[in-house]
Amino acid sequence: MKLRYIVTAAALVSLVACNDDEVFEKEQYKNVFGFVSESDNTNTKVVSLHKEESVGYMSLSMGGSNPIKRDVTVNIVEDESLIDAYNSANFDTDVSKYAIHMPKSKYDIVSYKCVIKAGESLGTIPVNIRPEGLSPDSTYFIPVRIDNYDGCEMNPDKGTLLLKVAFKNRWAASTGTGYSMLGKRRNVTSTTEISMPGTKTVHAYGHNSVRVMPGNETFKADKHTLEAKAMILEIEDTPDEVKKVTIKPVRDLKVTQIDGDKFYPNTYAIVDDGFNVYKMFLLHYYYTIGNNTYEMKEELRIKYIESEENEE
Repeated sequence: MKLRYIVTAAALVSLVACNDDEVFEKEQYKNVFGFVSESDNTNTKVVSLHKEESVGYMSLSMGGSNPIKRDVTVNIVEDESLIDAYNSANFDTDVSKYAIHMPKSKYDIVSYKCVIKAGESLGTIPVNIRPEGLSPDSTYFIPVRIDNYDGCEMNPDKGTLLLKVAFKNRWAASTGTGYSMLGKRRNVTSTTEISMPGTKTVHAYGHNSVRVMPGNETFKADKHTLEAKAMILEIEDTPDEVKKVTIKPVRDLKVTQIDGDKFYPNTYAIVDDGFNVYKMFLLHYYYTIGNNTYEMKEELRIKYIESEENEE
């Protein structure tokens, strides 16, 4: 009799354990999908200004220990309110820092439907992006959310995406690239040159141009300062190893380039100094800030990394 009770109890324990395992397996293998993004539901695509059009991707990922057994179709829509919520959460009332919806003329979402195929874990939606003419001073988003889907389950925390679009050219990124500066500045009322070593932030501006501040003027990311004080370096679009550089104001700056200096000839080149290879600008110009006019001679350089060039 005692043996019968032991056997029965063991059978009951085994049955309960099997049921628990079955429930565990169902939970463990549950398929859940959502956008691939950072913790704040953003994802960044950097495109080249040397291409008229580049392709970025919005990706949807399917989780779960087992692959899905049938196709899952997901439909998305654009939702401007996502940018409003992002700006409010990150910048409150500081409108100068607000991100904006990328102009519709600058992109096309190829399809608003994404299919995650049976047996696969990733689906993508191509986005054609045309970056020429975008401002390096704006944060651009393409805001989308999942509208409807069939099969499986959506992760409620990954149902939206802000695709951030940034850009670059061969000399800098739209977010800014730090160059080492060796400069000599002279007030035109004096004969004394002042050495000015430091770092200068260079921003991609167009497919063959960058924006910098003159002399040792401090970069400030506001429209008034940039229009009043910033200048553009336009690099000659030729296959020559040494390219001519034309210096222009962004808008109001009084700046005049000085040509004919063999040491600072207003050129750009890739230079090997025997130890490292650099991208190098050699510049010579006058500029006026307030009542003061300065003569500036400067070398801007940054290490040349071939793998980054091949990403163009």
